[in-house]
Amino acid sequence: MTSRSGTADQPLDGAASVLVLARGSSDAEREGCAGFLTEQGASESKAICVTVSESPDSRLSLWQQHLDDEMPEEAIIIDAGSELPANSQAAASGAFPSLTLDTLPETVEPIDIGVCVSRHLGRLEQADAPLLLCLHSLTELLESWERDRVIALVTTLNRQCADMGVSSHHHMDPEAHTEETVEMFRPLYDVVYEYLPDHGWTVTASKDADETPTFRDTVTPPGGVRKGDPEEPETIPIPYSFDQVLELLSAPRRRSLLYHLKDRSEHEVPLEELVDRVYEREKAIPARATPKSRDEVGVSLAHNHLPRLDDLGILAYETETNTVEYYPNPALESVIKYVERLELG
Repeated sequence: MTSRSGTADQPLDGAASVLVLARGSSDAEREGCAGFLTEQGASESKAICVTVSESPDSRLSLWQQHLDDEMPEEAIIIDAGSELPANSQAAASGAFPSLTLDTLPETVEPIDIGVCVSRHLGRLEQADAPLLLCLHSLTELLESWERDRVIALVTTLNRQCADMGVSSHHHMDPEAHTEETVEMFRPLYDVVYEYLPDHGWTVTASKDADETPTFRDTVTPPGGVRKGDPEEPETIPIPYSFDQVLELLSAPRRRSLLYHLKDRSEHEVPLEELVDRVYEREKAIPARATPKSRDEVGVSLAHNHLPRLDDLGILAYETETNTVEYYPNPALESVIKYVERLELG
């Protein structure tokens, strides 16, 4: 990644996704959020804000304080867990030309947030106006759900925003997380804006596409090239470092899935068959906890592990046809084989 100094209201050109690292509820965080809206021309835009712990009124009041007369042409506030009253004094004030409050149920899951955002983006896609998205915040999401599930939500939203030309920014309080967690999220964004008390805002841009890490330069798998492998196999670039790939393999069910996929002779497989094979593998591993049911395995694959592997380019998961196409990658498979040998003998 490359860095340069800047201010929070000067995003880099072409950045569809921005990670805002600043202490939660600080003046810097609040001004930075409003700065993104101002820079994108809020008064001519349609904005969606997802709030997880702060009330809708709190987010709307922030806009009123910092945007003056630059209120979005249309605003949508998605309350994804504040459990606060849905009625809004800010909404009743008439300061917003058009305002929608969408309150999700207390039992909300990350996938529900993604579906809700997608629904609103789809409705606004035909509008002749810039679209903006604010997610506040990743910190609250990570307090309620596993990191993998939050990462799956982030990658899904970022990919959709990139495809639709939406300018999005997600908030995270770096003081509330380990350095490892913060480093896990940085590569998921085009740009990272980080507020350092002694230096102000620091802008960090992702590497150019041709510098994306791949497994092309890893060593030959133990035992040499497998029979049938091409001499220079095509590799699948993934936006993660080697350390993060080890994190990817740390989930037992995802390991079982990858163990099976690398051994298949046919690379396209129906989801139902894949669920059966992973369920059978998990039951056969003595050191593993027995899965609760086949349905439980199916849900976790469909809503967690397969979408994440799809986002990494390791496979393609087609939800409409419920099929999975695995992309063989000999270098990645050498890592999977080694881990499998350590775990299963």
